[in-house]
Amino acid sequence: MQTNKILMIVFGAVIAVSLVISGIAFFQEPPLPEPVEVPVTVTVPPSPELTVVKAPDQTEVTLPAGFTDPEENTVKMPETENLAEGKTVQSGAITDIYVAQNAVDGDPLTYWESAGFPAEYTIDLAGVYAVKTVGLRLNPAAIWAARNQAFAILGSTDGVTFETIVPEASYAFDPETGNAVRVDFDAAEAQFIRLVFSSNTAAESGTTGAGSQAGEIMVFE
Repeated sequence: MQTNKILMIVFGAVIAVSLVISGIAFFQEPPLPEPVEVPVTVTVPPSPELTVVKAPDQTEVTLPAGFTDPEENTVKMPETENLAEGKTVQSGAITDIYVAQNAVDGDPLTYWESAGFPAEYTIDLAGVYAVKTVGLRLNPAAIWAARNQAFAILGSTDGVTFETIVPEASYAFDPETGNAVRVDFDAAEAQFIRLVFSSNTAAESGTTGAGSQAGEIMVFE
């Protein structure tokens, strides 16, 4: 009889433990499912005050209608070779670091500036040419405000004796036209071209240095 009681107690304990374990398993949270991305399409109804116009396909940069092309106003230079670029040059006293070579380096953003007036600038073309155009360009940026510079153009075949090709005149430089001046004249035989500057209105107004300026000086046949 005592044995049966012990067996019943053990059996009851086993059943109780099983129920507890089952309850724990029953009340555990199930694992969360993997997140699923669901595409969402939002449709915005057109405003009754707006007219939707499809833009045309564009294959190149174009200027909108009504806007002027700044290149159209820029003073054009001859399409022939610029005989002055990279050649040997000489000038009088300069301002700071604005050396003479800056005006024949092919870049109008670098420039030559004399220390005062009169200011001579001489280019050796390394050969005699029938020169008929001289161009002078300043930095085209608008910050280089409009100004007038007066200069004469001289020529020489030997670098010693110079003759006047174009008498002194005042020329207007304006960023609206590319800050450039083109001077055409009858062909003159020359190896050396000299510009002699006598004034610069920007220097007189105190907005720049005390002398003449040239971002690029060009010579053409």
